[in-house]
Amino acid sequence: MTIRTVDELNTIIRNGGIQAYIQQEEEAKKVQVEAIAGEVAKKKNGLKWIWLAGPSSAGKTTFTHQLSNALNRQGIPTHAISLDNYFVNRELTPRNSKGEHDYEHIEAIDLPLLKRHLEKLDNGHTVEMPHFKFLHGRREFRNDIVRLAPGELALIEGIHGLNPRITSFVDPMHALKIYIGARTTLLLAGGERISSTNHRMLRRMIRDHNFRGNLVEKTFSLWPSVRAGEDKWIFPFQPLADHEYNSALGYEISVLKPLVEPLIRALPNTHPGCIKAKELLEFLGLFEAIDKTRVPADSILQEFIETPR
Repeated sequence: MTIRTVDELNTIIRNGGIQAYIQQEEEAKKVQVEAIAGEVAKKKNGLKWIWLAGPSSAGKTTFTHQLSNALNRQGIPTHAISLDNYFVNRELTPRNSKGEHDYEHIEAIDLPLLKRHLEKLDNGHTVEMPHFKFLHGRREFRNDIVRLAPGELALIEGIHGLNPRITSFVDPMHALKIYIGARTTLLLAGGERISSTNHRMLRRMIRDHNFRGNLVEKTFSLWPSVRAGEDKWIFPFQPLADHEYNSALGYEISVLKPLVEPLIRALPNTHPGCIKAKELLEFLGLFEAIDKTRVPADSILQEFIETPR
């Protein structure tokens, strides 16, 4: 089943054939993850660290989990480490030229602590992992003890996971780098490609609302600085990756549509993001909706649409 355009996707949805397409898309992603895991397995004797990076809402967390599972099935134990948990407490976060917190800045990460922890893990010592509470903007410790035993891999994910200021903390000869993006392959009626930036913004609005307690106003307000941070801190290092993975699913915007439209419509008319909100609503109007219950439980899309427990 080859779906090239939004109109073709809508036709499949109206004709009741969408579940087969969903299954096809999900199976294709699983094949890609297994292929990367296979490449890692070939080099396992020389590997200790896997760096995973990508822009906001690219699906880094779920991809890391999926890759970890794939490696475990091949007999390679892993430990996942999120760079988000190494954020400094909010009052220590760098500020941009407007005096606002710059969460995309590399020094929003506690680099000295991260370096100490990676060195300890490299030397076979135990480390108590931090946990960052986004709602309160503070880091805490929960007795989460990690030790990297011989033959085990550390999967380290975050937006700065390809930045040499961080990757230099470990021996590059024992490291592999993976870039995760979200590039929708569907075309609009005029042959125009769908914006990856808009796609990721839709994902982020839902996740911010569901998991970080953020009103849609905050997502719209932060997005310009998120984009500026990506151009400065993420995209320049993309060529350093050994592998790339595209997390976008051909059917997913139809799933995001009924979840995100009410959030966008709730944006106050006085908010500076209203022009962008109108653009996004017009874009979403091109898609037929798909109920989120059709999404498989192990899909990378669940990172953004799952209802918090």
